[in-house]
Amino acid sequence: MVQLPPFVRELIWTFYPPRYKQLSEQPFHKSFSFLCKMLLVAFLLAGIIFLPKLAFLKGHIEDELGKFSTFSLSGNVTQTDRITIPRTNPWLVVDLNNNVSLTKETFVIDKDTIKYRFFGIKTVDRDHIKEPSEYRAPVSRFITLLILLMMPGVALLLYLRSLLKYFLMVLLFATLWYIIFDLSRYRLKWKQMLNICSHTIVPILLIETVSAALTTAYLLPLPFRFVGLNIYIITLALFAILTAVCIIGCQVEEKRKK
Repeated sequence: MVQLPPFVRELIWTFYPPRYKQLSEQPFHKSFSFLCKMLLVAFLLAGIIFLPKLAFLKGHIEDELGKFSTFSLSGNVTQTDRITIPRTNPWLVVDLNNNVSLTKETFVIDKDTIKYRFFGIKTVDRDHIKEPSEYRAPVSRFITLLILLMMPGVALLLYLRSLLKYFLMVLLFATLWYIIFDLSRYRLKWKQMLNICSHTIVPILLIETVSAALTTAYLLPLPFRFVGLNIYIITLALFAILTAVCIIGCQVEEKRKK
């Protein structure tokens, strides 16, 4: 008989209520670790779906800049010494008094140009940046690069915020169902409720995260946010129903074994 990897087996069991008896009895840190991995999988799937949109990003930015009939930036900056960030092996150098060559840095802002490294060395005149509506092509290319460079950091921040959101939802629903079912014949320990909710929330996070790359309007977002992220009526109801079904399935499986 072929032995499935533990992660794959746990994923299959997540969608099979009778197996929730085994899932409910494992240490909570294992359930939370599984939740973290599934959220990462959801982010990767959303990234793959979102990837084709990046091909049109530059053109979209260029079109949006064309909506400005006049757009100019001006200012007076005096610099006394070169800025390097960080001090050793800098990835950003700012020297507005001289023309500087880009060597190992990622960005160099000098007297006349902005130089950056992205699949080769590119250069943008600072005067072009000051007139984005007149020089849409080079400016949109530069803005696209900045967005691409920020995306890993933004994705990490969104992952951590999403993880906090789903963890708090697990705590809230586990406590709520523990109180409700404590008065019934389907009584379980709070730790078991935590384990169950950590798995029943997996379909919810998959639906919400992947849908975020397309549209979440069909999930009916509530008019308020939780830890800065949307809460949806459809997935909340689905989470509650799945959890109730799996709690009952957990007890039915236990009685069947007896």
